[in-house]
Amino acid sequence: MTEQFKFVWIDDSPERANNFVGGLGVTLRSAPVDADLEVFGITDGFINDVGARAREWAQDPPALIMIDHSFTKVQNRAFGIHGSALAHLLRLQLPRVPMVCVSAQNLNTDDFSAEDISEYTYMFDVTRLHDEASLETLFAIAKDFPLLLFADKQGARAPLVNALLPPPSDRAALLSVLPEEFEGTFRHSTSPHRLARWILNVLMTRPGFLCDSLEAATMLGLQESAFIDKAARHFDMARYKGPFATDRRPLWWVSALPDALYDVLPEHVELLPIEAGRRLPEITQDDYSRCAISDEHSPPPDVVAFTDATENERRAVRHVHTEPLSEEASSLLGFSTRLKIRNVRRGGEVA
Repeated sequence: MTEQFKFVWIDDSPERANNFVGGLGVTLRSAPVDADLEVFGITDGFINDVGARAREWAQDPPALIMIDHSFTKVQNRAFGIHGSALAHLLRLQLPRVPMVCVSAQNLNTDDFSAEDISEYTYMFDVTRLHDEASLETLFAIAKDFPLLLFADKQGARAPLVNALLPPPSDRAALLSVLPEEFEGTFRHSTSPHRLARWILNVLMTRPGFLCDSLEAATMLGLQESAFIDKAARHFDMARYKGPFATDRRPLWWVSALPDALYDVLPEHVELLPIEAGRRLPEITQDDYSRCAISDEHSPPPDVVAFTDATENERRAVRHVHTEPLSEEASSLLGFSTRLKIRNVRRGGEVA
């Protein structure tokens, strides 16, 4: 049976949003989901119109609100308001509803300031919204956001860690890296929006506690395709199953991967995971990971790094061929440094 959600899409180009009416269905964690989509087109003087509609939404809240960012077709915008400011205003009336950005603008440009980005629970490229992976994430936000509606003014740290379902060995470390605003002794309560943003944009994207299929494969000495096709089924106990987990973009707890590995290969417990992983059932030498610089599988690549500062592509590589992505790349306490491959001089030498 399909689970139905109520979504609202606010846009100054309602015809774009209307193209998605009846077209948002997907499977979320193998279960069918769909959305009744209300399109709210905005024109000059829209603030009062949105305010009046928000009072109605407060009586019957949608599961998620999607907001365009630029509003370029609206000529008279008080204070030059963007979607991010509207998200902030709506959140005052609808604090239990996630607000996500759907924009045709490049999300990795100066079109968005840090203040803009902070107002959205998550940001979607509207040109890729038809992708099933994007749709599954959209519905995961709608479905799982209520898991973060903790009691007011009682501290969010312990409830948040409980919701993440981490391995026991990670609990203390997670408590230590949570932002100060999530403290248990504070004057101002932490909004579910802030909690969701931290999970989606820090925990699930920064290397450290969770890893994706390329990082998991590299930890096990394998190519990503071999991990997905031949090995991933052995690591279900290490899968991240907390808020916003999806099947199309699975993640694994880094600390739990070795435990799952040695459950399958107890006779190889003396080997490092990067060596033992190559002894998993069905794995052949053709499945071994290769360093992006040397193209050799021995010694195996031991880290994943971006190919350049654009952050568009990552490869498995030996750590010796890498450097921090930027001066700020390791500034987030408790998470691993993001790396990029060092420049390679002509002739194969790493600069």
